[in-house]
Amino acid sequence: MASAEKPVPAITPEMAGFFEGAKRGQLMVERCEGCGEMRFPPHELCSRCLSDRAKWVPTSGRGEVFSFNVMHQVYHPGFAAEVPYAVVVVRLEEGPKFVSNLIGVQPADIRIGMPVEVTFERLSADVTVPKFRPRSRS
Repeated sequence: MASAEKPVPAITPEMAGFFEGAKRGQLMVERCEGCGEMRFPPHELCSRCLSDRAKWVPTSGRGEVFSFNVMHQVYHPGFAAEVPYAVVVVRLEEGPKFVSNLIGVQPADIRIGMPVEVTFERLSADVTVPKFRPRSRS
């Protein structure tokens, strides 16, 4: 029996800059052009200064595990081969928090504050998504 495919996110106009960056291997966030606040996901207005001007900028791709959950059940058949897998909230060095998967580590070894770095998974010709992996503290 063939395995189910993972769902592929839709590229909306609001997220186009994010997905363009991911295809190039860059993790992008919005930076407010009014006050410089970095944010993700994108918002129509800056929550700090209420500016409606922002642009997509690359990040370092580094951060630390802020929170995590280990998925033990199969909620979508496209992820069945990966169970158990970790869903993490990563606080990027630049400040924004980002929800993704943590790969390359056993779930029992994940710790709050664990240093991580971005890596990318190509889901289709148009869609590449960021994931995170452990990194050394250097």
